Amino acid sequence: MRPDSPRAALIGDALDGQVLRAAGWRVSGALQLLPYDDPGDVPSYASLDELLEDGLQGVALSGSDPHLAGHLPDLLAAGLAVLLPTPAPLDPELLRVAREAAPEALTAVGLVQRWEPWVGTTGAALPLAGGPLLQCTVRGWPRGQVAAAELVDLTRQWCGDVVGVTAAPARLPAAELAPGVPVAWSLLHESGATTLVSHEDAPPVVRLSFATARWEAGPLGARWVGGAEVPLPSARMPGTVPPGTPAGLLACATWLREAVEAEPGPAPAAGPAPAGLGDLQAVERALSALRESARRELPVEL
Repeated sequence: MRPDSPRAALIGDALDGQVLRAAGWRVSGALQLLPYDDPGDVPSYASLDELLEDGLQGVALSGSDPHLAGHLPDLLAAGLAVLLPTPAPLDPELLRVAREAAPEALTAVGLVQRWEPWVGTTGAALPLAGGPLLQCTVRGWPRGQVAAAELVDLTRQWCGDVVGVTAAPARLPAAELAPGVPVAWSLLHESGATTLVSHEDAPPVVRLSFATARWEAGPLGARWVGGAEVPLPSARMPGTVPPGTPAGLLACATWLREAVEAEPGPAPAAGPAPAGLGDLQAVERALSALRESARRELPVEL
């Protein structure tokens, strides 16, 4: 690590300092929620004001605690680049205030599936289909809020913004993808394409249907239906990163550091860009609508 590498702090416990160091940051300290929280191997800041006065360039902010997440507008207004390591839901009003506080601020949200090799290969394959995407079906997708957020983020890239949702027990556009593979929820996109999601029949497989072609992809491989398997690139990570750290999280932290170093020039262009606060707002709107659809047992428009 260079002695002139940008300096960052940890706020909350959502990220290990080793991840930032592996991405080229110097970790200068940590701000915890409670006095007895473990700051790990870095000094503690006594307050947010002390952190803001330390000449930092970035922070990794836990969005899972409302009190800590509430610092987001102040951090952005102070000119700090912010990494949100997980797509934890943030209050919609907080997101609005944060974006208004610093519209041009550098942010990176840990929606990490967009960095997976099969996702990158899928993005490269879409222009080769020769027509618009008509439908997306997903089998074996993991349950849970974070997994749902990841899938909404991916389908927005493939199919466009979400304009309507339906969640069981509401009546869905299709009850099953195949016998024994029930549809749990669906998304209607601005392009007119529909995404149908089942949690059954793992491992995850995404099928994208076009007028004259179909593409299947997931962590185990990718191919055009009726064609040969498409090799997936390998995701490489430094050995200093804690085991279990997603490659995409390291990529987000690295992208943010390179963007800080490039200022006032353009942000890095190589590889995918991380999700920003606008993407997080769109994902949270879709998840909130899915919860409303399940509660009301009706489709919900966004």
